[in-house]
Amino acid sequence: MNKLIRLVTAAALAFLNTPAIAAVKQEVDVKVQQRFQKTVDGAPSAIPTEYGEIPNGFILDRYLLDYDSENYVIEAEASNLRQNNQYFRFEGGAPGKMTWKVVWDEMPHLFSNEARTPYTYQGNGVMVLPGAWRDGTITTPNYAAGSPASAVQTAANARFNAGISTALAGAAYSPLGFDVNTGKVDLKFHPAHDFTLDVGAWRQTKRGTKPQPASFGFSNAIELAAPIDWETNEVYLEMQLAKKAYQLAFNYRLSDFDNKIPELYWDNPKRLTDQYTNNGYSQGDQGARGALSNAPDNLAHSFKFEGGVNLPMNSRFSGEAGYQRWTAFNRMMPYTTNTAITAAALAPAADKPTFDASAESSRPDPSVKGLIEVYTYMGKLSSRPLEHLRVALSHEAYIMENMSTQYNFPGWAVFDQGWHNEAVRNPREQFRDDKTALKFDLDVTDRISTDLGLKHTYKKQTREIPKLREYEGTTGVTFRPLQGMWANVSYLAGFRRSNGIDYEHYPKTVDTGGSTWFTEAPGMRRPDLADRNRHQGRVQFQWTIDEAMVGLSARMTDDRYRQGKGDLNGYDARIFPELFGTISDRQEAVGVDFSVPLPGSVTLDSYYEYDRSNRLLRSAQTQNANTCGGTGTTAIMCQDPTRRWETRLTENAHIAGLQLTWVGIEKLKTVFGYDITYTRFNGDPQNVGSAIVNYRPFETSRRMLQTLKARGEYKILKDLTLAANYAYEKFDASDFAYKDVQMRPPGNASIFLGANPIRNYYAHTVGAGLNYKF
Repeated sequence: MNKLIRLVTAAALAFLNTPAIAAVKQEVDVKVQQRFQKTVDGAPSAIPTEYGEIPNGFILDRYLLDYDSENYVIEAEASNLRQNNQYFRFEGGAPGKMTWKVVWDEMPHLFSNEARTPYTYQGNGVMVLPGAWRDGTITTPNYAAGSPASAVQTAANARFNAGISTALAGAAYSPLGFDVNTGKVDLKFHPAHDFTLDVGAWRQTKRGTKPQPASFGFSNAIELAAPIDWETNEVYLEMQLAKKAYQLAFNYRLSDFDNKIPELYWDNPKRLTDQYTNNGYSQGDQGARGALSNAPDNLAHSFKFEGGVNLPMNSRFSGEAGYQRWTAFNRMMPYTTNTAITAAALAPAADKPTFDASAESSRPDPSVKGLIEVYTYMGKLSSRPLEHLRVALSHEAYIMENMSTQYNFPGWAVFDQGWHNEAVRNPREQFRDDKTALKFDLDVTDRISTDLGLKHTYKKQTREIPKLREYEGTTGVTFRPLQGMWANVSYLAGFRRSNGIDYEHYPKTVDTGGSTWFTEAPGMRRPDLADRNRHQGRVQFQWTIDEAMVGLSARMTDDRYRQGKGDLNGYDARIFPELFGTISDRQEAVGVDFSVPLPGSVTLDSYYEYDRSNRLLRSAQTQNANTCGGTGTTAIMCQDPTRRWETRLTENAHIAGLQLTWVGIEKLKTVFGYDITYTRFNGDPQNVGSAIVNYRPFETSRRMLQTLKARGEYKILKDLTLAANYAYEKFDASDFAYKDVQMRPPGNASIFLGANPIRNYYAHTVGAGLNYKF
């Protein structure tokens, strides 16, 4: 690689006919490293992070080249050569006239070294199970219309559950992750001193596997090592004109995304042949294959105009306007992969289609045509009417209009095992987001300054809550009592309110008593939609005296969610009226760091941070008989209030580090360090009544990573430095995510995971290297 860079540099210089007199600087870092790792339970070697790798042997860590002549410069950089996270950069040009830059970056994303999966990928998005897995597949006869699961099926489920853990345990380990490769080219021209033209392109690919949840029927879930093959290509054009009194800019970007695997299909481990049933809540063993439509190919055009102008009275106005057009075009999948869902199915006419639901000819259209248009604008007026006062007023908007083609559907397949007849039309999700802000900054004295901000946000969307408004107020004070000392205190109060729930989006049913009930629970609001009161505070302090420094910080965010406008019981007092979901969420953190010089040419650096998260969630016991009377589907909403339950989830994290640096001997620098990260997560025990049997919360999770390191550097010559390093790592975890997933009862669905995170391990890493400048 060194020779290659030298040849490329020489060729570039010869082509450009640059002067012979020039300064050339080079720097190289090389090292030899060996890592010895022991992983608990004999699993493959784990890695401490998801990115990059810790290689062994000879490593060319970094190479730098800097060529600087009178009218031309060239820089080249290469790092992690011949590793799976290598990086190259090559740039140069005539400063003030034209510059160019080329970058190549490779980065792996490894989710796990311990993935176990019985599936084999055959290409074209098809994942199959080998014969050994399918020989014992359930082969019960077709159900009669509306009949429950048979004893034969229950027994077959028991056999399946009994054998699946053994089969997974015998599967070979395989890495689960993908490689991200990115290439960039950029050209920048300066035809005039106040005008800049920038053009460029970049290409990124992601290839490998990722964890993919998959299901069959109502509750039978598995996890796939799904293949991915994504390619994104972008080109852009930017122009800037910077005059003293005004500035203008234009930006255009074209992004093209290509998914080489647009659809994914996988075998059902519990069935060889398709079967029909109109029992909507069966275990998902009726279809022989599952299917999923992946992210579609799409194209995006983005235009943006920006500008600014200086105004009298120390004022300035800046603004921007943008337009984006997103298009997607993909094959429309059939209603189902289950070939038994046809007009000939053994079911009442109301519970089956009048056509073959698995046939491509039954689709409303061969393709799905997506079109979204986005409009954005922003305006900001800032002024300094007084020497100590600054004022800014701004407004910005993001408007997404969905123009995608809408289709009429006569019904849909229920869990790939039955059919529901109801004419529907696919909705168009769209929204609008407007923000208006006013801010004042005042320098009270040379040592005290303060600020005050007000902000209003309006959102309109096609969601459960169609309109939201949020009001925020912020204030802060900065105090500088001494040279090298400063303190800052800030506070934010925010209040989010909605215009009520749009009940029309929820299916309803009428019981024999004539009452109307919701068959879904609108009270289960997401935290990003529910009414919320937010209080946020932050304190910072720093003091520097000569070479000593100490810093303190503390912050807290407290969110309290409310029921909001509108009655969650649908104006019927017999339905449970309270808000479910997230009730409160508090995040707290405090930290300290300092650096102190000690006698004997020693410097002590240390830090500590404590983080705490506390969430309160409320839910209800859906197994209870409803308290509203009648026979409607009311169990979700009509509950005895004593049957509700609340869970408090807490997470605590301690992060600390200590480092000693000794430079007592000339040309020698020695560093000793210790770092520890400890986290603990747990949920409150629950007691929700006899209807839920053997209920227990998440067990307490504990994770701790310790690192002990030593490094020495000795400068032999002016341009030559030798280095040696040693590191010890130890990772310990007691965590539900590190254990096998228990099979559910034989008559129910089977759930299993095929990938685990890293195991407990300890490792020793020893290395030596040199840095040479020439």
